[in-house]
Amino acid sequence: MSKSFSPKVTTLLIGVPLALSGFALWVTFALWPARPGATLLVREAWDAPRFWTLGVPLLLLVQAIAAGAHDGVAIGRLPLWTLGGLFAGIVLLRPAGNDLGLLPLAVILIGAPLYGALWVAGVVGRWIVDTIRG
Repeated sequence: MSKSFSPKVTTLLIGVPLALSGFALWVTFALWPARPGATLLVREAWDAPRFWTLGVPLLLLVQAIAAGAHDGVAIGRLPLWTLGGLFAGIVLLRPAGNDLGLLPLAVILIGAPLYGALWVAGVVGRWIVDTIRG
């Protein structure tokens, strides 16, 4: 017998891990050394090639799994959780001396395209689960 949660609780159960994954993406690559043996410095995560080649594809996979996990959650809102976590990481962990002057530009140039990619990943994840269920 499976337990059924209210839609708000279900959204939280899926949204909070998505926000944590977005936050973890930024923190991981902001602290990842530029090269082996380099000192640990905080830098902007998207300056690391691994952010784009490893981190973003993993984030898209997490989004697809989350969207496929429960069909009662609106796909259009799930990317907002992920982006919220990512931008929280940007605000909370940034190189010393950097201000948030370019944050609006980051929201436009990174957030908007990433929202679209996350939405597509969610649609694909939901489609795959629906196809498997028959």
